[in-house]
Amino acid sequence: MVVRIVGPAPWRCKECSCPGAIIGRCAVDYSNVERYLDTFVNYEVLPGFGFAESGYDLSHVRELLRRLGDPHLGPRTVHVAGSKGKGSVSAMVASALIACGLRTGLYTSPHLVHLGERIRVDGECVTPGELEAAIDIARPHIEALHADGRWRRFTYFEVLTVLAFLHFRARGVEAQVVEVGLGGRLDATNVVTPDVCVITPISLEHTAVLGDTLTKIAAEKAGIIKAGADVVSAPQPAEAMHVIEAVSAACAAPLVCVGKDVTYDVLQQSVDGQVIRSEGLYGERVVRISLAGTYQAENA
Repeated sequence: MVVRIVGPAPWRCKECSCPGAIIGRCAVDYSNVERYLDTFVNYEVLPGFGFAESGYDLSHVRELLRRLGDPHLGPRTVHVAGSKGKGSVSAMVASALIACGLRTGLYTSPHLVHLGERIRVDGECVTPGELEAAIDIARPHIEALHADGRWRRFTYFEVLTVLAFLHFRARGVEAQVVEVGLGGRLDATNVVTPDVCVITPISLEHTAVLGDTLTKIAAEKAGIIKAGADVVSAPQPAEAMHVIEAVSAACAAPLVCVGKDVTYDVLQQSVDGQVIRSEGLYGERVVRISLAGTYQAENA
């Protein structure tokens, strides 16, 4: 029996080489980047969300990316949405792709210690210098769009998302794992053309923005599903699953459901991780992950 080791790769800084486990001890200075990003409205720290406004869409983000040469369209893409577990799932998918020998970009939010955690290539956090280089490329186009007057002004998260794609292009990534910031349908990340769409467990959250029922929230999450992409869904409440099934069918996107098409059980569990056996479309697999939480077996 072959045990495949899959788990989130610990992030590391290229400039100070500190492991991500050393919380709060990183000396890398992102202040110049943060000063620039702070010139944009940041809905992560302000009440309300921009896409709750009437008529909000992603046309301004798409136009900026078009002017930059569409850096988001090159790599094979896994897009991850959901209410719970999407960060863990994104990290595990990126770790698996790296183990397969693919240069892999990972974009997640928020960060714990420093901004660079959000944008990684093969586990390495983007450096301040790399982000500043991306800003130098994007800034004149952002300013031109703002001056034009026809385009919505950019937010902190939208600009950071564009910088992530520019960095991935500069590093020559072959695959990218992109975690949704909020919702899905109108999230800045929903400009990608995914090969795989993942929807982790959905629950009532951000109801003022996403809707006050599971059906409405699921519709926002399922908004990442694109025609022909493979869709993988965690077990969901019936109301949410009905939406995911309907959107997948409308997009001719094959749907795989954990607990139905793929089943799993935990063979071993300790503080060091767990061994999981899964059975499904590709037969039996035995996987060891370095995360101990029982719910992480479902994420894996």
